[in-house]
Parts: sequence; C-alpha cells; structure tokens
Amino acid sequence: METTGAPGTGADGVSAFFTSYGGRRADREHVLRFHADLEGMVRLHTDDHAFGATGPTLEPGGGWRAELHRHCATTRTLVVLLSETHLNSAWCAREWWIVEERVRRFRSGGGPPHHILPLVWQPLTGPLPRAVRERQRLDWVGVAGHADAGVLELMLTDPAAYRALCYRIGALVARSAAVALPALPEALARRAVPAWDAAARRAGGDPDGVDAEAGAPESVRGVETSADRVAEAGGGLPRGAVGERAVRVLLTVGALDDPACWEAFLSRLGELRRDRALNPRYWSLSQPAPERLDHLVAHLRAQHPDPHALAWLARAVADTAGASDAAHALLALLPRDGSAPEDTPTDLTAP
Repeated sequence: METTGAPGTGADGVSAFFTSYGGRRADREHVLRFHADLEGMVRLHTDDHAFGATGPTLEPGGGWRAELHRHCATTRTLVVLLSETHLNSAWCAREWWIVEERVRRFRSGGGPPHHILPLVWQPLTGPLPRAVRERQRLDWVGVAGHADAGVLELMLTDPAAYRALCYRIGALVARSAAVALPALPEALARRAVPAWDAAARRAGGDPDGVDAEAGAPESVRGVETSADRVAEAGGGLPRGAVGERAVRVLLTVGALDDPACWEAFLSRLGELRRDRALNPRYWSLSQPAPERLDHLVAHLRAQHPDPHALAWLARAVADTAGASDAAHALLALLPRDGSAPEDTPTDLTAP
C-alpha cells in the first residue's frame, strides 16, 4: 500500500530540492543525469513522492522565468552546482538570493539542517562571492580531493565514488526537506536581486564590491562594483541597477526594522523633500523589508532625480539610524560625470 509522503518530500506538491546550475550545452546531459540520480537517492531516504526540480524539467510551454521563481520560492533545498558558468550567471545569483532570503526570514536561528547545499561541479578559478564563501560546501561528503576536479569528473572517472556521493547528498537533502521553509511571496520572488554581481565577476572584477581605493566599508560591500563604474563612465547606471543597489544598502541597516526608527526615517525624508511627508501607513513594517524598501526607493526615484533621492536617503539613514557606512555607500551611487544638480545635498554633516 502506498503511503503519504512527509511534508517537503513531494506529497505536498513542493519539490524536495531545486538544482541550480549554469547552463552549458556541453554538460547539460550530465547535469540532468546528476539531477535524476540525486532524485532517486532522495527517495531512498524519504519515499516515492519526493522529487526535484530544475530548469529543463519545467512544464513545456510555460513561462520559464515565472516557473523558476516559483520553484525557488517554494523548494525545500537549493542544491547548487558551482562552476565558472554558474558564478557568472546573474540568474543563478537570483536563485541563490531567493532561497537565502527565505532562510533569513524563517530560519533565524541558523542551525542545521541547511537549505542551501553548494558543491563544485567543475573546477573554480575566479573569486568566490561572499555568499558562496560563507556557506560550507559539500567537499567533505565525497572522496578526498574531488572538489578540486568537481562532481562532473567524478561522474565520468569513478562511478562508484560518484554514486556514493549522490547517496550522501541525498541524505542531506532529505534532512533539509523534512524541515518546513515557508515560501517567499510571489511578488517578492519576481523582484529578486542577485546575491552577487555576476557581471562584475565576468569582467574580472570583485563580485562583492568596489576596489579597495574606493574605501567602501565592509558592511556594505557589494553595493557598487567595477562594472558599475564602467557603466557610470559611459553615462550612468541604468535606473534599475541604481535602485537595486540602494535597496541592498538599506537592507544592511537593521535599525530600520524598529518602528520608532522607521517612522523617524520616513519623517526625516519628508523634511528633506521640503515637507512632502511619507505617511507611515503606506510603508508599513508589516511588509517584508525587501519589498517595503523596494517600494520606497522606487517611489522616491519616480518623484525626484536620482541624485536627490540617493542623497536624501543617505542623509536620512545617517541622521535617524546612525548608519554612516550605509549613508556613504548610498552617496557612492551618485553620478560622477558632473550631471548631478548643483544643489544636490551630498554633505552628511550639513544641517
């Protein structure tokens, strides 16, 4: 007689894991083989209902972006196949961000089991983004030294070791999938920002932040990148890029989740806009922080030129939250080509 699967194993319609990888035609069939092998091993550790999801397994004819967002926003575990192609993909960086944001919201204790499981698929040569460095890779579950070459080489040269590796990873996925990880709202998943700057990495820059001489503090690195400065030299960052980075800066300021500080922040923005108040009712703390800050930044940028909006955000966050690092990072997003209006208030010490 068939049994009903435990939550997270597939009986509830949620994938036990999602395989995130950087697409290359040359290794696509091998990625799909790994995905199928891992799915089989997860079932051994759970039941026949367990399933995994990944890009090529999506329903034909659907909207692939929406489907990928949905799977990342609901899956119990993200299995990441690290490669140069993966780390240079902004889409893969968004998949990581979606699951990381769910962990941040719903697993505040940070203890095991872990819902992001990275392992090396092919050898890595460039810098690892901070988000990846801070997660323990699965090097320890395979044969010694396999991480230097990657899972793909193990699959093709040592089938027994490869199968043992899949079995051990399957156990970790099953352990993770058994713990509830609530879904991220669909609207927020659609607005996911990359967990690192893949474009900067592709260009040979730092995936997490600016060059040392720019002096950006560690707490806000990842806000501006070498790729950003190239764009600025060519006439300024695209508006979406500016908004994403401004939101990422503000997300580092934990004080903005405090009701009193948040209300003071909105009030100060109203003063800087010459008493054009921002009613706290419209920017409620009941909204998730990324969604709330995204709406606020978009509103300001729709109403005012970017130099004014960024400078006012910097001034307000310095005055009310005491977050000078974040304030200076916001000011670093200002245009450097002389296009900022002369009256742009960039001096944080001025009244």
